[in-house]
Amino acid sequence: SFDYGEMPDGTAYIVMEYLEGESLSARIKRTAGPFGFDALRIGRQIGAALAAAHSKGIIHRDLKPDNVIIVPDSEAPGGERAKVLDFGIAKITADQQSTGLTQMGEVMGTPRYMSPEQCKGSGQVDAKTDVYALGIILFIMLTGKPPFDAEGTGALMAMHIYHEPPKLREVEPKVPPKVEELVLQMLAKKADERPSMADVVARLGQLG
Repeated sequence: SFDYGEMPDGTAYIVMEYLEGESLSARIKRTAGPFGFDALRIGRQIGAALAAAHSKGIIHRDLKPDNVIIVPDSEAPGGERAKVLDFGIAKITADQQSTGLTQMGEVMGTPRYMSPEQCKGSGQVDAKTDVYALGIILFIMLTGKPPFDAEGTGALMAMHIYHEPPKLREVEPKVPPKVEELVLQMLAKKADERPSMADVVARLGQLG
């Protein structure tokens, strides 16, 4: 946000950047299938924003296509840029940790994109949870389908915890092997086996 305060009548306000573009969720729905190499470009732009946040100790915790907007940018590759919105959960959780109220917040998130450690309600949620969520988003952009799908939140969360994701090339044979390798590493069940977001960005840059 750029500014905040109160109106004379006591109403609180926040001044934020106005963004005119398309949400990634709308782009996924409109594309209705694999993005091709656009997936690597969009994924790298999302990753770069998150890597910058991670370098300052900020974790998003609720990364999903609804929280990404694609805006025109003549200077960016492809003529557009992905921007990450809504770091609200990151702020809420940081506040709770500072006051010792860590029980809530750890299970916050959106089930389709939640990491195994989030699904378990673990207190050990770090930057690697954003890496996992971006892995889910990349899987969807590259194949046109999510790696895990189930009816009901509990069943979906159990899949994140216990089920291995399908190999991308089994869903979409056009996915390059090295891209498949990176995404599956991002979806590792154990957080310490996932690459850092900075590493993800560097590798996407090489692959794209």
